This record gives sequence, structure tokens and C-alpha cells, in this order.
Amino acid sequence: MNIYLIRHGDAEKSSVSKKDFDRELTASGIAKIKTAALNWKVLINSFDHIVSSPLIRAEQTASAIAEVYGFNKEIISDKKLSPGSKTESLIEIANSLSGEDIAFVGHQPDFSEHLSNMISSKGAYLEFKKGAIAKISFYNKAHLGKGILEFLIPAGAYK
Repeated sequence: MNIYLIRHGDAEKSSVSKKDFDRELTASGIAKIKTAALNWKVLINSFDHIVSSPLIRAEQTASAIAEVYGFNKEIISDKKLSPGSKTESLIEIANSLSGEDIAFVGHQPDFSEHLSNMISSKGAYLEFKKGAIAKISFYNKAHLGKGILEFLIPAGAYK
């Protein structure tokens, strides 16, 4: 099983007039995610599932990735990926889905913590920038501390 952690793209700044839940991707954020996803196709043929946080910026990121990949299944929106999510919840979701390649779209600082928890029982510090993707591979099902980090690529790697 391969789990792909993808942090949402560049979003609107926080403001008093808009709830954090409703912040949208900027035009630049959408463009960067689409460019990154086009380049990911060299490494990732397809996703069996895309699971997104219900926050608007994460759903927009998931939709942009789905568009680039021609992903015609339903994107799964799950509140378990909202800010403050638990790694165990992601692993539970991944293990409940059929398929080999599962993408999760969510937030920071959660994704740095999830990545660390998936690849190490002692912890690892990893910076997870906006639009970055990490691939963690597991033998059969996902388990805490048993994943192998295959790559962590920031969206800015592609121009």
C-alpha cells in the first residue's frame, strides 16, 4: 500500500470576515498544484482514492489533482482530516479502502506529524510546505512506524 500525503495549496490569508473553514485557494495556489500534479504523473500513474479534509482549500486542492489525473471517482471528504487530525484515523481510513495508492489532502502541522508517525516510532522532523507531496509505502496494510518514506517533494520544485 502507498499513502500519499498532500498539503493543500496556497490559500487566502486569514481574516476576520471569513471563517478559516471557508478560505479558498488563490489563483496562484491552484496553478502551482496543477503544475505539481502534472509532474507527479512521472512518478504516480494514478490514485485509487483521493480523501480530503472538508475545508474548502483542501477540497479545491483535491479537485485540481483529480482534474489533472482524470480521476473520475468521487473524492472522499472526511472530517477526520480536519485540522487536529490523528495519524491513527488516516491509517484506519487507508486500511478500510481497497486499492494500492491512496492520496490524503490536508493540513499542517498535522501532515508533518502524520509523516513522522508513519515512518518512525521515535519521531522525525520534516517540513511539509504548501502543495508538497510525500509517498509512504507499506508492506500490505499501513501501520504506525512501519512505513518507508519514498519521497517528499515541495510544490516549488516545479517551475
